[in-house]
Amino acid sequence: MSNLTSELVAAFRGGCARTLSPDEEVGLAPVLTELVARCEQAWSGPWLKPGDFAAHLGLHTPAGEPLGDALAALCCEDLYLALAAVEGHRAALEALEATALVPAGRAVRRVEDSNAFVDEVLQLTRLRLLVEDSTRAPRLMAYAGRGPLRRWAEAVALGVALSLKRRPERTSPLDDAVIAAALGTHDPELELIRHRSRPAFRAAFAEALAALSPRDRNLLRLGLVQGLGVESLGALHQVHASTVSRWMAKARDALLESTREGLARRLALNTSQLDSLLRVLDGSLDVSLASLLKEG
Repeated sequence: MSNLTSELVAAFRGGCARTLSPDEEVGLAPVLTELVARCEQAWSGPWLKPGDFAAHLGLHTPAGEPLGDALAALCCEDLYLALAAVEGHRAALEALEATALVPAGRAVRRVEDSNAFVDEVLQLTRLRLLVEDSTRAPRLMAYAGRGPLRRWAEAVALGVALSLKRRPERTSPLDDAVIAAALGTHDPELELIRHRSRPAFRAAFAEALAALSPRDRNLLRLGLVQGLGVESLGALHQVHASTVSRWMAKARDALLESTREGLARRLALNTSQLDSLLRVLDGSLDVSLASLLKEG
């Protein structure tokens, strides 16, 4: 047995819950070698160390049935893709997008045929599949290869979509009382502005949000609504955290500026009144945006 095949068998055995007999180990070596070659050919190149993939195969090979049958039943190419995507291989991430997430997006449209809704669902799905949090590993690590990855990812995305559809409506903290308290004035003209500003701000905000690119809109949702940090967002987009920070600052500024322009069009205010109102809105912007993004 060559060094490579010995390494593959040892890695598989280390990840496998079942105990291998000597005969199984001898027969396993050529099977693992063939599986690694087949997966590399399927994805046009080696994305993983062979031993890492063998250990991953061992982890997901079910006990209770003959080893050869158990391995033959696995979607090995999809297991290879899933592990490579979690490890951040760029070509694997692109393949995951094309083969699993794009079809999942088509399924999500059966829940709600809205580009904004599909964008949000897919971004949250990517987050669950690829980014670990404090309590669990990336969901792709749980994919066991018992069926096509495309169908499994579709199920995850539909779960996200249905969860979003069921979420209770939240009220915005940007209500009349908040604006009144922040203005801190008894000026009759500004009191009138207070009553007029809430629907105008919502309309201007919705217009500005729709004008953002899907990436910027989802960055703000994930950052302000889901509370995801720039490190996790960087891992999701395969860029440095500082790049995500710049993206988010630019998106926030664009959203604020476009909202200001829309508000100015909707409210006939003089410069002083508009500045007073915008200082209020800017002062509580992140809270207001987070609330409105939940509803948007």
